[in-house]
Amino acid sequence: MSRIATEHGISLIEVLAAVTVFALVAAGAAAGTIATIRGNATSRGVSEATALIHDKIEQLRALDPTGNPADLASGVHNDPLNPMNALGQAGGTYSRSWTVVRNSPRQGLAEVTLTVSWTDSRPRTLKSATYLCLTPTCV
Repeated sequence: MSRIATEHGISLIEVLAAVTVFALVAAGAAAGTIATIRGNATSRGVSEATALIHDKIEQLRALDPTGNPADLASGVHNDPLNPMNALGQAGGTYSRSWTVVRNSPRQGLAEVTLTVSWTDSRPRTLKSATYLCLTPTCV
């Protein structure tokens, strides 16, 4: 009997306490990991939408304004490739549109507001505005 009393070991209560502490730490780490993954997905979507906006701005700036291109006509324009992927090719989750207000803020300029919408965990929209020259030379 004295031999059993002098042996050292872990009691059932100590094991349960350790398992409980481990479960609490693991649950916290899992919640943090899930939040990080969602944040990364949102960040990736914003980066891709920003690239789509910048690509369209460059396309619009490359147009010859003296030819009165349709993309620079007043009003709302929807990209013909909608819905598109992050590379601007048809068949994705992004929708791109732009609104042109000619002779704003002054004669010879056009205010262009670009909008890219998509859905990841919820609907999202990113907007940007720029000014384009409507004449051969802007000063």
